[in-house]
Amino acid sequence: MKDAQLTIFCFTARKASSFQTQYTNEGLIRALHCRHEVVSNLRDFGRDEDGIATVWSVFWLVICIAIAGLAVDVTNAYKTRQILQTTADIAAHAGSLELGAVGSSAVIAAVRQSANEFAAINMRADRYGDVLVDSDILIGTWDHEARAFEETEFGSTIAPNSVRVTTRQSGGASSKVGTYFLRFAGFDSFEITATATVQRFVSQCERDGIISSGEVHFSTQQEFLNSFCIHGEGSIAFAQNNRFEAGTVASTPDLENCGPSDTSCTDKHNPGIEDALRAGTYRNGKVAKIGTYFTELQNQYSSYQPSYVDSSKPVIYTDPDNFDASALQTGRVYVVQCTSGESLSLGSSSIGTNNGNGNGNSGGSPSSGTVLKSQFVLVGIDCNLVFDDSIHYEDATFATSATGNNTISGSSGVVLGRDDDCMQGGEVVAITAGSVHFAAKMEAYDVEFIIKDDLHLASNANAKSVHSGSNFYVGGDVRITTKHTFSGCAGSTIPAFDPKYSWRITG
Repeated sequence: MKDAQLTIFCFTARKASSFQTQYTNEGLIRALHCRHEVVSNLRDFGRDEDGIATVWSVFWLVICIAIAGLAVDVTNAYKTRQILQTTADIAAHAGSLELGAVGSSAVIAAVRQSANEFAAINMRADRYGDVLVDSDILIGTWDHEARAFEETEFGSTIAPNSVRVTTRQSGGASSKVGTYFLRFAGFDSFEITATATVQRFVSQCERDGIISSGEVHFSTQQEFLNSFCIHGEGSIAFAQNNRFEAGTVASTPDLENCGPSDTSCTDKHNPGIEDALRAGTYRNGKVAKIGTYFTELQNQYSSYQPSYVDSSKPVIYTDPDNFDASALQTGRVYVVQCTSGESLSLGSSSIGTNNGNGNGNSGGSPSSGTVLKSQFVLVGIDCNLVFDDSIHYEDATFATSATGNNTISGSSGVVLGRDDDCMQGGEVVAITAGSVHFAAKMEAYDVEFIIKDDLHLASNANAKSVHSGSNFYVGGDVRITTKHTFSGCAGSTIPAFDPKYSWRITG
């Protein structure tokens, strides 16, 4: 009240002096005193701390909102990221179960349908929107060594082995992840994505290798390249001067049974073998299913039939006297009835005659690849199938119920499969309830042998035999003489019959 009175007094004093234009000593003193009081009151106001709590409250409210935004909104975004990642993993895995032939629109559609179905189960559209769309489902190949994914183009010759899925909450078909507190700072939502790649693969020994339920014996001067695998459930034995490239595998349950002497499985005698050696066992289940394969391949509607068989065309039944390998038609299934042990020539030079005894010293046939035959299935009932170098086979399946020795054999220079580093197509399958014997200079590219008894591959001192991307599933023993080269493939070599698939999340 005093301050108010003083202020009025000062104003009145100034007004009076203004009107009277006279300054008495008393008026001057009062004016100076008034000025002093005003300045003093302004200083007191500056020092007054009344109301500071309000300022601090506003300041701490801003801090609390920021902390709450970090605690609640960021945590919610992180949780959503985890859900998106889990959904991507599940969708990619589901899609990879549908992988099949490359370039098939039906397979691509099946992959997308399966991936979308499982994504919708994990993150409902009514809550999250469409977190996965077809354009974010890619089919391709995964290079495990390079850690790289490459999308497969339609019509590619490389079979896809992977599915990559990207799930999103970033607007568009899906909703963004909104904020509760950070919106007060102008941050309304998060855009979140998650990616998963799942690869379908077969094991190294299943893909490119020799798997024997018995003993495996190699002579000298063999080469094992590009991750090729050898397994002998009974034992493995190598003479000397066999070369093992890094990454190859030589396995048996007991490494004490390796070679004819204690030093055979050393780098001194067989360079690279020490790194290749593995102790392990392998169940050779395909050999046990030979009877099933033989029966199923006689039915053009069977799921075991390769994709090149035209199921609308009836099976062709014949016998060796009326069979001509050079007249084989694409898309057809042939069933040939033989008498026990009768030979069925698969060369073009004769009908029903064995053109070689498998020792590499007979023949006289035209040069390799004179005739190319492909895309058919041939089943021999009690037939000994005999190949020579006059016909080169690609995209073909052979099976025989014959038992005993040389149920599948070939003279020198036989060529099976397509030499394309195991790109899609060109594979040959040969199945027998007996044994197999091929002469020297054999070339096998992406060939799958399923043999109930023994396998013998002969040699020639002047020529090598080449086996690239080929699988040998043998129920008996394996004996390989000198100068053979076995190698894996750069392409996706997948066994034609009952492959043992595994799946892994790669990125």
